[in-house]
Amino acid sequence: MRKGYMLVEVVVVIFVLMMVSAAFDRFWGTFAFDLPRDSRLIQENTTLTNAVSHIRADVASAQTLSQAGGDSNEPNTLLVELSNGVVSYKLIDGRIIRSFAGNDDGDMVWPVPHGMIEWQVWSKGKTGYAVEIRTCIEDRNFGQAQKKMANSNLFFAGALWEAAE
Repeated sequence: MRKGYMLVEVVVVIFVLMMVSAAFDRFWGTFAFDLPRDSRLIQENTTLTNAVSHIRADVASAQTLSQAGGDSNEPNTLLVELSNGVVSYKLIDGRIIRSFAGNDDGDMVWPVPHGMIEWQVWSKGKTGYAVEIRTCIEDRNFGQAQKKMANSNLFFAGALWEAAE
């Protein structure tokens, strides 16, 4: 009776383990890298969608719409005048900030560090009647930036739409 393994048996076991680990390498890579990254993208897209739904609700009851900023000193700002005050939306340092001038309860903030949001007010004359909102999440994969989950929305301001027609 022998007490050990032959060198050939040990080499065969090591070779088989290498083949099995190579086969499961992509599987483990998915769990280690892709799932956490995809989870972050989905969470940021959900946050961005929540902010856009607040914008939609404000625009639906707007009396006037305007867009301020555009220079390097002030960020692009969406101004929505409601019957009880003015709501402003800004994208600053990876956060969407909603400020309401008629209420001192504080600002609403949505953190979207990799999110992009752009708005453009559609107007007829000096009266804004709709706002187009484009959103996406910037993802860096292997050093290259990619835009993921891009959306475009168009919201019309309540009675202003009828006046524009």
